Amino acid sequence: MIVKENTHSMALRSLKFRQYTHNRYWWHRAPATDYVPIPYSFLDDAEWAIMESWFDETGKKFESTGEANVPPLSLLIGLISGNAISRVVQCGHYVGYSTLLLGFLMRKMGKRGGLYSVDIDASVTDYTAEWVKKAGLDDYVRLDVADSADPEGPGRVLAHFGNQPPQLVFIDSSHQYQHTLKELDLWYGQLPQGGLIVLHDTSRFAAAFDSTGQGGVFRAVSEWCAVRGVSSLMLNSFVAGGSPGDYPYLDGCGLTIIQKNL
Repeated sequence: MIVKENTHSMALRSLKFRQYTHNRYWWHRAPATDYVPIPYSFLDDAEWAIMESWFDETGKKFESTGEANVPPLSLLIGLISGNAISRVVQCGHYVGYSTLLLGFLMRKMGKRGGLYSVDIDASVTDYTAEWVKKAGLDDYVRLDVADSADPEGPGRVLAHFGNQPPQLVFIDSSHQYQHTLKELDLWYGQLPQGGLIVLHDTSRFAAAFDSTGQGGVFRAVSEWCAVRGVSSLMLNSFVAGGSPGDYPYLDGCGLTIIQKNL
C-alpha cells in the first residue's frame, strides 16, 4: 500500500516561521527563503508534526534553545544521506533539534543505532530522550551523558558501533577554546582515513560564545589545523557581524569541515 503525502501541508510546513520574531527563526526571515528547506521537507507528515510540537514546547520552556539551524543541518543531511554514512557521533545535543532531525534521517536510511549523541548536561539529555521516544527513534539514536572530550568516550562509541570507528563527528558543544582543542585531538584520532569532523560556530562572530573569553571554536580550529598540518574548509570564518543573507552561506556563525587524510 502506497501512502501519499499531504502535499498541501508539506508545502506550508515551516513557512509560518517567516512571521516569527524570535532569533531562532532567523533563517526563515532571510532574503529568498520563502520555501521549505531540506531538513523539513524530507520528513513525513508525522515526523514534521513531532518537530512542530518540539518547536512549540521548547519555545515556551527554554529562553535559548541553541539549535544549529537550517544551513548546517542541510549540509549534514546531504553529507550523511549522499554517502550512506551510518556511524555518526554528535558532541552536544542540548534539547534535541539536530538529534531529532538526524535520527529521522537514520531511520529513513535504515541505519539502526546510527547516531551516538553526547551531552554533559543530564537534565537536557533527559528532555531530549523524551522527544526521541515520542518520535519513535530509540532504535536509531543513543544518548550519553558525558563530557564530549572524555578520553573514555571513544571506547563507548566503538562498543556501540560494533567495534567500528565513527565516520563523521559533529561538534556543537561547549564552544570553548580549550575544550574544542581536546575534542579535536580526541575524535580526529578515532576517525578512519577520509573520516569527517564538522564543527558549528567557527566564525569570528561566534568566538564570542566562548564563556572563557579565549577565542572559542574559531581560534581552536584555526590553531589546531595549523599545528597539525590538517587542511579544513572554514565557511564564513571571516564573518564578524552583519545580517543573515550577507553571504552565500547564510549562517554568520560559520561551519568547518575537516577530513582525515592519513
